[in-house]
Amino acid sequence: MKLLATVIACVALSLVIIACTENAPATNSARPTAASSPANAASPVDEFATARANYQKNCEGCHGETGEGGLVKVENKRIKVPSLKAVHAIKHTDEQITKMITNGEEEMPSFKDKMSAAEISEMVKYVRKHFQGK
Repeated sequence: MKLLATVIACVALSLVIIACTENAPATNSARPTAASSPANAASPVDEFATARANYQKNCEGCHGETGEGGLVKVENKRIKVPSLKAVHAIKHTDEQITKMITNGEEEMPSFKDKMSAAEISEMVKYVRKHFQGK
């Protein structure tokens, strides 16, 4: 019985010595690991992808790629399209812009049949961020 106890004690001591001498990676290292590297992080989601596509489809023809507007020929009529970057556009509330997009105004057509209320809301946010820096 003593022999068995001695063997078990030796095996246990050997296991402790082996476990303590292994080189395990530090878990509290200040060095970034590959998994936490920004380069390996998932690409950020483009929150304005749908609004950007809707702008290109519905708005860019008149307001232009840069939102500057200007003289545009629509249905054989020349119209002066306002800049989305101009002071008057920046002063409009989100509700006013939503109403303009939804119902149209002066030469601007209504888009309530082309975009949902949610898409129009996203368009307002896109215009604010992309063209007005808000």
